[in-house]
Amino acid sequence: MDNPFIKKISAIVIGIVLFIILLFLSFRIFGTRAADFEPRDVVVSNIEKNSVTISWSTGVETQAIIEYGTSPTALNFFAPEATKEKNHTLDITLLSPSTTYYFVIRIGDKKYDNGGVPWSFTTKGVEKSQPSIPSPTKINTQNQPIPTPTSIQKLKIEEPTPTQTLSCNEVDCGKIKEKLGKGCTTQDYFLCLKKLTPTTNQ
Repeated sequence: MDNPFIKKISAIVIGIVLFIILLFLSFRIFGTRAADFEPRDVVVSNIEKNSVTISWSTGVETQAIIEYGTSPTALNFFAPEATKEKNHTLDITLLSPSTTYYFVIRIGDKKYDNGGVPWSFTTKGVEKSQPSIPSPTKINTQNQPIPTPTSIQKLKIEEPTPTQTLSCNEVDCGKIKEKLGKGCTTQDYFLCLKKLTPTTNQ
């Protein structure tokens, strides 16, 4: 078994087997890396009239570009990431209200979409983001003390109090009239006139 020819053949066979194993492992590693580039958990949030936030994650650090537009076949706008990340968050601004946008995520030369179609979102309309309903309520709550009918009600309550007649001891309506503001009030004067009217009618 010390034949040099057999040793050479066995060395060549072992070398070929090792080469095939290394080639298989390199393809497998390359395949997993390709899958790590694929965006996962794509979420569209903070949808406003003119802006939106798009977030996703990748298995390795990547730097992507979001290609978007108002038609799924014409993604003419671009929003690039500034740095490489595994957890990605990108704000897109200068959007139009009440508009449906479509987007894909491009990493390197490959574009990723939502199962063959672009992801999509619709911006808010102008009427949805206006705080026109709360503002009148705030004004109304501030204006509630202004139209208070309590001042008129106080005058009506004060008029029929008969206890004020005790402050004026005069019985003659003329003397009560002279003492108005000096112990007698206008109510005392009117009460005196009311007392005289039934006697004159009798």
